[in-house]
Amino acid sequence: MGTVKFPEQGEYDVEREAPEPDGGTCGVLSSIEDERLQLMGLFMRSHRRLADLLGRELEQSVGIPLVWFDVLIHVGGAQGGRLTMSKLSAEVALTTGGVTRLVDRMVEAGLVARQNCPSDRRSVHVILTPAGESTLGQAIGEHIEGIDRHLIAPLDEADRAALTLALTKLLHTGC
Repeated sequence: MGTVKFPEQGEYDVEREAPEPDGGTCGVLSSIEDERLQLMGLFMRSHRRLADLLGRELEQSVGIPLVWFDVLIHVGGAQGGRLTMSKLSAEVALTTGGVTRLVDRMVEAGLVARQNCPSDRRSVHVILTPAGESTLGQAIGEHIEGIDRHLIAPLDEADRAALTLALTKLLHTGC
């Protein structure tokens, strides 16, 4: 039997019954009874599960991965319908190199195009093509239906309000 120390929580006995197979944790993490780790684990597993489900459904129904949808919705919703590569990188939380490769694939698919910035020759904007606009319109409807099924339907109004409040607090505390 081993112990794990947390400065604020003291010592915890690590020897416990194994979690149920669908519990989503394994190894030593499943044996630590720490509210902080449990909450973070629930948050991460919920996010991963929703992203996997919504991404799979979007790919099956519209033919694009979730990260492409993310690019389309950010570019389509941007002022003037265009974003610089660096701004897009920040919006979709990828490195500039990662966004460059992503945009390359989307250009090949005919969904976006690169456009030189008229006021700054060093800057390149990403814009939606007509096919990108059409795909975005279709994807929004499909994505909303998936969100309704997997996020909205399982929660009642009070649960949704509490989740909204909690997530908003986290965003506004600088996390």
